[in-house]
Amino acid sequence: MPTVETTIRISIRAGGATLGELEEEIASALKEAGRELLMAAVQSVQEDALGRPDRARLSSRQVQRVKVRSLDLLTRFGWMRLQRQQVVDSDKRRYRCPVDRVLGLAPRQHYSPWVQEQAVALATRVPYRQATTLLSEWMGVPLDHRTVYAWVQQAGRAVVVDEDAQQQAVFDDGEQPTSDPGVREIVVTEVDGTFIKAQREQAPHFEVRLGVLFSGKELESRTAKHKRYRLKERVLYGGVEPAEAFGERLFLAGEAKLGISHAKHLLLVGDGAEWIEALAGHRRWRATYQLDWWHIAHAIHRTFPDRPKLVAEMKRALYAGKGERLLALVSLARLAGDSDAERTAQLETYLRANQHGFYGARRLRQRLSPQARPVAVEGSGAIEKQQDLVVGRRFKGQGMRWTRKGANRLLKLRLRELDRAA
Repeated sequence: MPTVETTIRISIRAGGATLGELEEEIASALKEAGRELLMAAVQSVQEDALGRPDRARLSSRQVQRVKVRSLDLLTRFGWMRLQRQQVVDSDKRRYRCPVDRVLGLAPRQHYSPWVQEQAVALATRVPYRQATTLLSEWMGVPLDHRTVYAWVQQAGRAVVVDEDAQQQAVFDDGEQPTSDPGVREIVVTEVDGTFIKAQREQAPHFEVRLGVLFSGKELESRTAKHKRYRLKERVLYGGVEPAEAFGERLFLAGEAKLGISHAKHLLLVGDGAEWIEALAGHRRWRATYQLDWWHIAHAIHRTFPDRPKLVAEMKRALYAGKGERLLALVSLARLAGDSDAERTAQLETYLRANQHGFYGARRLRQRLSPQARPVAVEGSGAIEKQQDLVVGRRFKGQGMRWTRKGANRLLKLRLRELDRAA
């Protein structure tokens, strides 16, 4: 096994040096040594690659060295110029640098995987220009925000391509999805959509869909003044994609980590959007649907802002399990004509379309063990919090506008980064 080595020396001025001066001197020496070692290692790998051709297609006499091609590459040690040997295949007249394949370098790639990882880690947390400034100062080299944007988008594109392939394999080609073998009593899925501002799109806004799945909740601290709960086995998925594609990919994410196809019970909680209700009835889900009570109460308050007694009566009917009475009260209010007719009609339509989801969680709790019952609730607080953390804090800043592709790719990467940090 070939080895490479280098020697590091630093100079300490007469009379000593401060800690900061020593640290700076050593860091500079380590950086230079890293470049030398990496250069020597690449040359060693190249000689090995040139010495053993791909015997499945070529013999050593079919490969001819042509010339040396240089490649400027940004690494964690700064910029360096690699000297790669170019060869030509005599049978197909195809030019290539064998070391590129061994190193995993794509055509016209001028950055190392580590550099791209740092760009992704920063850009998924702060705006691109801030990410570029931080990365430039960290690495000690000037960078342009458009370059960092391209690196991040390329990484996000790879994630989307991988998701496309998985979705097609399972839902078009009939392959079995990757599945966690554990059998859970209940898996809760909360989904929601939020809109972000668009640029270079037909509409001024477009929807970002997000879903969170979990198998339970646990208390973070028994001594804390305010109780906070952590989601058990949390799985996050999101995308700027049609509802059907979102539902299928959300299923694949949940199946891989929670085995939702063989969970005893599935509960899906949403705000009453048509695509969410349809998702609950998808053949892969077959979930119990629960309409979030907060959204019902909010819709009632918005429809009757100046009738607090009627609002209170409607909410009492809802919480008491009297959904039919709630609908009757709304119908009477519409017929009486004492409130905004259009808003009242919209509320009635909304409630009737989601009536079967008023008490989904309540019905399900009757079939759960005492330990699992607290998980099946009528609210969607988990997804509301995740919408703020995942989407709001990165995609809804002042002046931010997005293309669908750009937002979708960055969202996929942000979800992965947040999952690693969890």
